[in-house]
Amino acid sequence: MSNKIMIKQLLYILILTLLMSCGQGNNKVVEQNQGNLVIDSLSIMNDLKNNLNIQTTSFSEIDSSGVLMFPLSVTETEKSDGSFSYKESPNDSYWNIIFYNSKTKEYHLLSERKMLITAYDYQYKGSGQILDNSQTENYMFYTILIDDFNKDGKITHRDPSYLFVSDKLGNNFKQISPTGYDLFSWKFVKKTNKVIVTAKKDSDNNKKFDAFDETIGFEIELNKEMESQKIFADEFKNKLKILFERDWKQAK
Repeated sequence: MSNKIMIKQLLYILILTLLMSCGQGNNKVVEQNQGNLVIDSLSIMNDLKNNLNIQTTSFSEIDSSGVLMFPLSVTETEKSDGSFSYKESPNDSYWNIIFYNSKTKEYHLLSERKMLITAYDYQYKGSGQILDNSQTENYMFYTILIDDFNKDGKITHRDPSYLFVSDKLGNNFKQISPTGYDLFSWKFVKKTNKVIVTAKKDSDNNKKFDAFDETIGFEIELNKEMESQKIFADEFKNKLKILFERDWKQAK
């Protein structure tokens, strides 16, 4: 074998080795960038002792449209040491909803954010009274927990509930009640295409929502910016406080 051929072969082997090492280096970067996500994903998929399960125990059809909703339950499963997983999560909630179009066989999640859905519907207002289906023909409404407001490391009913909306296919999902205010009641007003919301403010900054906190009214106009606006001006509320102080609070 001539020296030229040997040199060419050595160069080829050297280039191939460099390319392979670069590829391995990129894989390592991806693993480092993704961190525990890669390890956790493998663990979830391969560990038979992992006490995770996907619960699609119930489903409902939206307006005879062929679109189905599969809410995903948050369940507790006993571990080998006798403890339970997800025991800090409300047991009357869902961690997501799958929307399935039985005509096209397409499906998607409502959202990929961390959340607990405590109520969802398009036939009810906040007080639970049934509405005419045609009143909310374009919207789905959800009551959802997303914030660890009291910083206790958990998302529970002690944290604020927010009102969210999407279309009937589970798209255009958006929070419409104000952040930091605990949803108290709400109603969709068909005539004005607005949602009226009452929500509690943590007035005393004690990270709790209770009877000592102020309840404030907001309105959200759908199909526009959908930003919540206070209904009553501060000057008007100050007048109410003065009248109440005069007529009731100081009454003997």
